[in-house]
Amino acid sequence: MEGSEELRETLVEMRREIDILRTETTHANLLLTALDAVLCVDGDHDPFAGVFSALMPVFEYSCAIVLTESSDDTLECVASSHPSIVGSGWKIGKLFSKALSGRIVTTVSDAAVSEWPGDLGIGFSEAQPALYLPLGVRNRRGLMMLLRDPQQPGFDRTHVSLARKFSLLASHALAAKRANQTEAESYRLQHLTEQLRASQEAFQFRANHDQLTGLPNRTYVQELVDNLIAGKSTKAACAFIDLDDFKRVNDLHGHAIGDALLRGIAQRIKSEIRATDIFGRISGDEFVIVLNPIEKRSDASALISRLRNRLKRPFKIEGVEIRTSASIGVAFYPAHGRDYDTLRRHADMAMYRAKTSAKGGIAFFNQALGREAADKLSLEHRLRTSLTKREFHCALQQKVDICSRTIMGFETLVRWIDGSGVTRSPAEFLPLASELGLLDSITNVMVDELIKQMPGLDRRFGTDVKYSINISAAQSMKTPFMHKLVQHLSDAGRAGRFILELTEESFATTGPFQTHVLPMLREAGVAISIDDFGTGYSSLAKLAELTVDELKIDRSLISSIQQRPRSQSILRAIESLGAALGISVVAEGIETADENDYLIGQTHLRIGQGFLFHRPELLSDLLNHREPGELEHHPSPSLQACNDDRAGSIRQKRALRV
Repeated sequence: MEGSEELRETLVEMRREIDILRTETTHANLLLTALDAVLCVDGDHDPFAGVFSALMPVFEYSCAIVLTESSDDTLECVASSHPSIVGSGWKIGKLFSKALSGRIVTTVSDAAVSEWPGDLGIGFSEAQPALYLPLGVRNRRGLMMLLRDPQQPGFDRTHVSLARKFSLLASHALAAKRANQTEAESYRLQHLTEQLRASQEAFQFRANHDQLTGLPNRTYVQELVDNLIAGKSTKAACAFIDLDDFKRVNDLHGHAIGDALLRGIAQRIKSEIRATDIFGRISGDEFVIVLNPIEKRSDASALISRLRNRLKRPFKIEGVEIRTSASIGVAFYPAHGRDYDTLRRHADMAMYRAKTSAKGGIAFFNQALGREAADKLSLEHRLRTSLTKREFHCALQQKVDICSRTIMGFETLVRWIDGSGVTRSPAEFLPLASELGLLDSITNVMVDELIKQMPGLDRRFGTDVKYSINISAAQSMKTPFMHKLVQHLSDAGRAGRFILELTEESFATTGPFQTHVLPMLREAGVAISIDDFGTGYSSLAKLAELTVDELKIDRSLISSIQQRPRSQSILRAIESLGAALGISVVAEGIETADENDYLIGQTHLRIGQGFLFHRPELLSDLLNHREPGELEHHPSPSLQACNDDRAGSIRQKRALRV
């Protein structure tokens, strides 16, 4: 019996040791699993996820929380099986101090834990069984808190023993997390730096380059050239390139074709210049090239001529053949300027000279152009001053019945009488006024004067006489200006007494004029005349669509009409067209009795205008120097006086076609 008892005790002890070994083996396997989870984690995953999974079957917890010391003597949640509480703050009390010092601590249900921060929104609180494991990495301490549901029993000594083993593992997980965070943060910072650098470079490129062609823009070109010529001793040349009739390309083919043309032009020019040259787009159809270096004018002339010839070759864009040309002006460094702005301005002046001489031309800056520029600047100042002082006045020229010489109407023309009393020709100032954007203001001044003097004009010439006002193509496209003008005429109660004379360009394409302005004119009762008919490019089909009231045949078709059979044929065609469409036709620029006799004898035209009948006269003189009812009768002026006044009138109309 005694031997049997000893054997029984030995078997029990062996079973106990086997159970312990099994438990230790299980714990070892769990530790290995958890360790493997920590070691296999990469920088994009939280190493505690594997630890939490390994701890679950051992401790049967419901919530795991990892806290570490922060810089303000509090604890911060850095990991949890409930991610929503990561980042929450916890104060350090007596309980947490024990765990932070390296002790395994357990609490039971309903234990009062002062460190708990309150309701965390996860359904757990301090009144639940808990196990606290100390964590440590380098000089930073922490703890892991495992919580059970309130109805579960508390953690026992076995759990405490296991906790000591898992405490080391959890500390390694914390170290791995910090390392991963550091590496990930370093990667993120590096990636962010690269993104910022790329964004900065992209922003800088956008700020410095034209978005359509990719060329340096106006500001960047100036910066590049100023840097280039700073302290430069060698010569260079600045070429200013302006495309001819580019607006017409947009009007006829659309902006997409126009944009493609600009890109094609940029590519052609780039293929001809050198790597040391600077090439940029400074506005819609304007480019600048700085040729560097250029020792002789002939070198620049040869290169610019080659560019001009290349640009004259047709472009094939979306099946459309586009032919274009460019006017080019050239200025040289340092002879014509020692900074970019001066060089560009002088090259621009030379380009303007080339364009006015012949489109597609080349011109070089010289001192004469410099003097012209100074004169232009002086004229600009005087123009602006005169506009402020209202020194612009109306001049009227009769439209008459060419048989009876009865006055049928007047065309309103502008005259500038400066402060010294000198009357300046429209040809002298209207082109610059148009370029400076002053035409609208000048037109408004004239209309104001005309409306103000209408009562006197009515007494003098009757209320059936109509008054024509010249409107440029550019003005006709500006809906606000036209609305203000028509409103002014309507407010005066005289809209039906006015005719707006517009050149054919206003009717060439569908745009604001046809969609907004024409209906507005019709509604107000303002009549519409196509001025200089026969010199533009409007089609008969387009004319048939329009409800215009008058066609004014250009002077070029009337001059010496009795000696020009081809002009006679064209005149008969226009006359027939007017009759068919019910449009009044006016012969403009009649200067000789022979011209008038031909019109009376060979056509049915009855309304004419020209120096044969009446030269333009200031409105004030027209009212003050004649008796009511007196027919207009003038002695024949000198040939030179007629030529000067005629040239001024023609140039005024041309200047209005902007």
